[in-house]
Amino acid sequence: MHEIGYLGPPGTFTEEALLNYKSFQKEDVKEYKTIPEVIRSIGKEVKEGIVPVENSLEGSVNITLDILAGENNLKIKREIVIPISHHLLVKDKTELNDIATLFSHYQAVAQCRRFIEQSMPEAETELTFSTAQAAKIVSEKTKKNCAAIGTLRAANLYNLKVLRNNISDHKCNYTRFIVLSHQEASPITGKDKTSVIFGIKDGPGALYQILKEFALREINLTKIESRPSKKNFGDYLFFVDMQGHFEEPGVSKGIEAIKDNTVFLKVLGSYPEAELSEQNEGSTEVEV
Repeated sequence: MHEIGYLGPPGTFTEEALLNYKSFQKEDVKEYKTIPEVIRSIGKEVKEGIVPVENSLEGSVNITLDILAGENNLKIKREIVIPISHHLLVKDKTELNDIATLFSHYQAVAQCRRFIEQSMPEAETELTFSTAQAAKIVSEKTKKNCAAIGTLRAANLYNLKVLRNNISDHKCNYTRFIVLSHQEASPITGKDKTSVIFGIKDGPGALYQILKEFALREINLTKIESRPSKKNFGDYLFFVDMQGHFEEPGVSKGIEAIKDNTVFLKVLGSYPEAELSEQNEGSTEVEV
């Protein structure tokens, strides 16, 4: 069994988050084409999986949230937050006015929309599973009329030229990744977060009754988001991140107190709160 699975191929932002997580030997790592494949492999082909869950510009990665809400016993073991820089990658001697087709992941395209509209309005966009896959596709093309949005690491891996640096519409761009496993939560570090999912009973003030239990205990909720339950129209699940470890009295009592007002409650685990990574792309030296 491999140690960890990630959204590949090499050169993705997920791989960059993996490099920031810990050092692995090449044979310990297994790449997958999609987020569901990564998550489904945990406990079967890999011990852990790392997937994106939230971007500071585009919001949550819904497929990740929906799978976490499903019938599985996965726990969040760690979170990693990295800065995201998008670059326009081409084959040698390709210029901006040569580009007829642009390849990239839908999130990267959305985050570079203004640049695309202003610099290559006639280019056709083709979506890929990842930014690294986009770079790989461009590297294999015989014609020099296409480009990819990707990372500096992808440019190096697939022998592409960086035609334009940092083409994101907004410079403050971070993505949060989570490491999932079947192991129980990490021990208390003193700077932890806990994630839960719950569904509420329908009625006036139902959500308030939940949130007040945390407010009364001075628990800081760092994120709250709703997603359709996919069972009945109008039914929603709420994803909440809070500061503190669930073994701490305030957090554990708050979670226990909301049980009577929920129709579904799942604790995704407690884990060390991530610090924003300031490393430049490709600066981490590991054997992957």
